[in-house]
Amino acid sequence: MALTSPGVEVSVIDESFYTPAEPGTTPLIIVATAQDKTNAAGTGVASATSAANAGNAFKVTSQKELVDLFGVPNFEKTASNTPIHGSELNEYGLLAAYSLLGVSNAAFVTRANVDLGQLTGTAEAPGANPPDGTWWINTGSTAWGIQQWNSAALSTTGGQKFAAKTPIVLTDADAAKISNNAPLGSVGSIGDYAVVFETVGTAATGSFSFSKDPARMYYKSPGNTQAGVAAGNWVLVGSQEWRASIPTVITAQLTGSKITAAAGNFTINSTTVAIGGSDSVDDIVATINGLSIAGTTAKNVSDRIYIYTDGTSNTNANTVVIGANNADLTELEISPVTYKGPELYQAPHTLVPQWKGTPGTDAGARPTGSVWIKTTEPNNGSRWRAAKWNSATATWVSYDAPLYASGHSAIYSLDRSGAGINLAADSLFVQTNAFEHSMYDSSPATAVFRTWRRANTGVTTVTSAVVATQLIADDYTFEIQESIQGQEALNAAINVTFSSSGSSSDANTMAAAINAAGFTNVEAAVTANNEITISHKTGGEIRLRDVGRDALGALFTPYNIDTAAGTANFYNLSDASLTAGSSQLAPGADDSTAENRYLASNWQPLSSSDFYASSDNPEAEPADGQLWYNPEFSDVDMMIHDGTTWVGYRSATSPYTEAASDRVGYVPTVSASNPYVAGTTVTGDLWISTADIENYPTIYKYDGNQSGPVSERWVLVDKTDQTSEDGVLFGDARYGSTGATGNTAATIKDLQKVDFLDPDAPDPALYPQGMLLWNLRRSGGNVKRYANNYIDITADNQRFNNDEAMGAYATDRWVTESGNNEDGSGSFGRKAQRKVVVQRMKSAVDTSSQVRDEERRNFNIIAAPGYPELMSNLVNLNIDRGLTAFVIGDTPLRLAADATTLTNWGTNASLVTDNGDDGLVTYDEYLGAFYPNGFTTDLGGSNAVVPASHMMMRTIALSDQVSFPWFAPAGTRRGGISNATAVGFIDAATGEFQTVALNEGQRDTLYDLKVNPITFFNGVGLVNYGQKTRARNASALDRINVARLVVYMRSQLNKLARPYIFEPNDKITRDEVKQAVESLLLELVGLRAIYDFAVVCDETNNTPARVDRNELYVDIAIEPVKAIEFIYIPLRVKNTGEI
Repeated sequence: MALTSPGVEVSVIDESFYTPAEPGTTPLIIVATAQDKTNAAGTGVASATSAANAGNAFKVTSQKELVDLFGVPNFEKTASNTPIHGSELNEYGLLAAYSLLGVSNAAFVTRANVDLGQLTGTAEAPGANPPDGTWWINTGSTAWGIQQWNSAALSTTGGQKFAAKTPIVLTDADAAKISNNAPLGSVGSIGDYAVVFETVGTAATGSFSFSKDPARMYYKSPGNTQAGVAAGNWVLVGSQEWRASIPTVITAQLTGSKITAAAGNFTINSTTVAIGGSDSVDDIVATINGLSIAGTTAKNVSDRIYIYTDGTSNTNANTVVIGANNADLTELEISPVTYKGPELYQAPHTLVPQWKGTPGTDAGARPTGSVWIKTTEPNNGSRWRAAKWNSATATWVSYDAPLYASGHSAIYSLDRSGAGINLAADSLFVQTNAFEHSMYDSSPATAVFRTWRRANTGVTTVTSAVVATQLIADDYTFEIQESIQGQEALNAAINVTFSSSGSSSDANTMAAAINAAGFTNVEAAVTANNEITISHKTGGEIRLRDVGRDALGALFTPYNIDTAAGTANFYNLSDASLTAGSSQLAPGADDSTAENRYLASNWQPLSSSDFYASSDNPEAEPADGQLWYNPEFSDVDMMIHDGTTWVGYRSATSPYTEAASDRVGYVPTVSASNPYVAGTTVTGDLWISTADIENYPTIYKYDGNQSGPVSERWVLVDKTDQTSEDGVLFGDARYGSTGATGNTAATIKDLQKVDFLDPDAPDPALYPQGMLLWNLRRSGGNVKRYANNYIDITADNQRFNNDEAMGAYATDRWVTESGNNEDGSGSFGRKAQRKVVVQRMKSAVDTSSQVRDEERRNFNIIAAPGYPELMSNLVNLNIDRGLTAFVIGDTPLRLAADATTLTNWGTNASLVTDNGDDGLVTYDEYLGAFYPNGFTTDLGGSNAVVPASHMMMRTIALSDQVSFPWFAPAGTRRGGISNATAVGFIDAATGEFQTVALNEGQRDTLYDLKVNPITFFNGVGLVNYGQKTRARNASALDRINVARLVVYMRSQLNKLARPYIFEPNDKITRDEVKQAVESLLLELVGLRAIYDFAVVCDETNNTPARVDRNELYVDIAIEPVKAIEFIYIPLRVKNTGEI
């Protein structure tokens, strides 16, 4: 600003330009991990492992931050906690990053979009995680507490004792074994128990059905046809049919099947039974049954008379009363006493039923077959296992689910001090006798269980509809029972009576009547909308019953479990038959005099939420793109070309048809040893050898026409032959046996006789008759991906049944993701897993925009620990970034240390097309490869085999801390390995780690192959003993120290020159630039990076033409300092006195 009056103006011109220092050793590490891992603190998902963050470059500055972002590095172990060395599920990159961050303060970490967790082997097709909040009753680990009584004499084995019974458990997965909520007759044996616990409605809707909400316990009856129970019927435990299946009275076995005593009479429940002289057992049974004694029947069982009560005998007393009259009962060995019928008793382990004694003699004695459901866990009692899915932590959270007879009983036991007010949301309990039989009528209690969840906390409140004219002008009465503190039972019912006017004023009238009735906890109010609220102050339960006219039924709509409609917290307990969509929770009783009964409670049936009962944790349909590794190598669906199309290997048109071979149920034999069986093995049989699982499969076909021993006539099938009739094609053909079941796995046995093909099966017109087709879609050992809407159902299937219409086909399919090898053979086992991981990691490197952002992501080392296949991609990434980093490459974990194997691999003798287990193909001046691998421990303290880059990144970082990037990170001064205790390779045959100490010949072999050896020296330890790059030609850049010097200079010169952009292109600027460059290079001379240099930046290299193009050239020549790698010391021996 110009001064217009006397004064002083000071301006500052910043000409203090300098080149910023380079960051320390900062690598970019490409990793593969499981998705949505738990963070190290266990408080949530490790955010960097989400699918949304795949491909993003996270700058991590500490080990703690790393495990918070990516979780703890996982290394797979067996069930016995033995490490699986070389597993494709091991998170090598993450452990390498953790080790590096112990000595460095920064690293960029990028996770590929692959979920290693999905590659864990499962024989069954996986599903997706359930929605957040899904409930699961784990029937596989639930204890049911069934104790069956044996009333035999104490001197008899098992007499006067309970025997724990384990039931058959049927859930939604067993729908084919269930009819009308009971097991089919084909399930189980007589005397077995079963629990049926279905939770899901129709397959079409997957909806939750009230009718399938409870768990029902059944007993397989030996039968009592007179009572309408056939042998083998499943009867609900506690029901009349169950009681009628268990004899209350058993007579002695009659000699000769008849009675020998004189004729006479005795009574059963006061009904006279006449016995004729020499009556047979059948005669007496017929006489008893012919009298139609209420609730009582008889049966001949092995010449004994079994007398049953269904519980309704003697006015529902569940007894059989025998009277002698003038009959001699001695021969029958029964007494004129009262026999109590079978009982279902549901109580905790502390309340043992008093059933000991002789039935009919001792007052409490009960017959054999009576059942105690022990509702607490000790001594084989009940314990239900419940869990809720937490999507934030991706875990099932366990919940206690104790058994009680009612909601108010649960409140009394779980919250004695608060009477319900202290119960947390999502508290659970399981109600026994869930239909509440015997509570309001004469029907017997049954073994039916319902799970309830605390849906609301605090005060229990139900709200009516807006009161208008629902009631008529009349008197109304209803009764209320309430739960109170310190008492398990409800208080006695109190009648509430009021006179209705049939208008909106009825709301206040009814509420006032409730408040005036004298309840302890129940109170009523009227809302601003003229709704009536009935509340329980402590969060307890209220039971209500209309007496006469329906006041409650007119104003409150019971909550419907199926439709989630109605008054919240208000349930119908009325007696009625169960129907679809019913809102009644206690159906099935038979008391026509009962009025409408209701429950107001903060407990809600669990079926109102998404819940499943199953032995396996519930899963949703697989998400689109879900991966599945099926480890079942024994699952091999083989097809054959019949001259027209692909057919099942034993189908009607196959040359090896089942009928021709007389081989019913044939499937290919998968075994490690010769499966030949004399008289059984025939021409055409297939043997898939698993002797060499690393190179699976080895395929043999039996040909009885061959010469030699009959057991050795197996002909090797060339798995790389996809052109001749003797070859084999690998591809997806089918999963199910029809289009409609195309996404449901058919058995291998069934598929061998089925010709169905999916529309994407290989075109049979392209292949010769006799060729085999290995169906990858249904076979095991490979990786598949779930594809939604894969089948176009509007099109026709050109591969099957004359262009069959696909309108009824299942639309989703599993498609092979691991593909085939370059030679056409299938990819299986860990190689299939690895192929999928490598594909996703390559994609992460090739497509991530963040790792190409030179301005914001400044790193100078690049590595993908454990994956030599990525070397070419990492080199290309470095080129894209202007060669501003050095790439550390790995060698295969299973590469043996002998010179021949190393040479064949390093020279790519197999002519493979990419780096990997079979060869090394990538050359670049800014790439260094290292061998062998390291042996260390994971963060859990278990042994772990790690790739060479794991060791070298830390070694380079430590070297740079004590020197500079242009010093070789090798030798005993700067090449020491500090994060491994041994080096070696994994034996491919055994999976065991083989320790090696590379000798000079092995080191020479590796150096010739431009691979740097890591070895062990006595007194020194593990040392990196090479510093060659993978340079194509012999030059200064064939050494790591020079390559890293150039990387350093490239970055520094870029920063140095940037301030001169848009400056005048004249001598002054050129001199400034030259001075700045020379200053940098002089510093490098002093730091032992270069011997000498030359800089030209004048008119000679900035010609008028270049100036006119707005270009400035600075030509630099350097003589880099070389590292000493070969020391020669000639030693001359002289005679004494010659020196």
